[in-house]
Amino acid sequence: MGEQIRALIKEQNYFSADDDLKRIQLVQELLAARFPFENLDVLLKVETPITPRFIEEKMLQHGRGGLCYELNALQHLILRELGYNVFLSSATVSSGNGWAEDRTHVLNLLYREEKLYAIDSGFGSNLPLHPIELDGPFVTSPAGSFRLCTLKTEKGTIAFQSKNEQGWETRYAFYPEKVEWKDLNRIKKEIHNSARSLFNRELLMARLLPESTLSVNEDRLQIKGGKNGNQKLHFSTYDEMLESIKVNFPESIYQAAVQYVHTKREGMENA
Repeated sequence: MGEQIRALIKEQNYFSADDDLKRIQLVQELLAARFPFENLDVLLKVETPITPRFIEEKMLQHGRGGLCYELNALQHLILRELGYNVFLSSATVSSGNGWAEDRTHVLNLLYREEKLYAIDSGFGSNLPLHPIELDGPFVTSPAGSFRLCTLKTEKGTIAFQSKNEQGWETRYAFYPEKVEWKDLNRIKKEIHNSARSLFNRELLMARLLPESTLSVNEDRLQIKGGKNGNQKLHFSTYDEMLESIKVNFPESIYQAAVQYVHTKREGMENA
């Protein structure tokens, strides 16, 4: 794995940065550019256990993206390879309807100079692109402004928040506790099979662009921000959706989407 990582981070001028937090930021920018958020393995019922080997094969070798337990697992492997003592943790996502499935979001945490930082490359297109210091300054990316604060909730003592027109909104909460790789498989099973999961119903894909965010579901393509402002393109057919994916995502993800549409059409014909 070492040579693959070295080749990737060399493109980001990683070794020219002399500050650890800046170097981690460069890794986050690399992950955002190369590995989109996508749930095709859930829809295609790929039940392979989450292991370092699986992550390397799926993402580094085959160029796929994934969900938080894959994207942040890859981030974990890269940062550990680079010498950072990060550890995996789990959080509970907050939504307009309350809390989602308990502890099904994965992120990385780092203690540095007695300060705690959250490092998250797996929260859809809502990516800070910076390590966020607990109770430190907020950070800004094309996705908006984000902060990490001490806040006691029923789901944890730390909250990851984003800023909107009404103020700061809690997006997820967690306790700063380490989880093992086996816990990623618990999360994967819940995401795949739970009736409360948001990711086992329809296609959801997202990526962060240099000045905007882009997302695709089975109804539309949406771009937020950038020079042209917010844009939305509605799909009339699956072919239109696939064409949009082909233009905006890597070839390997497009091919997985083609497979998904094929299985969905077969299901409709056999219904």
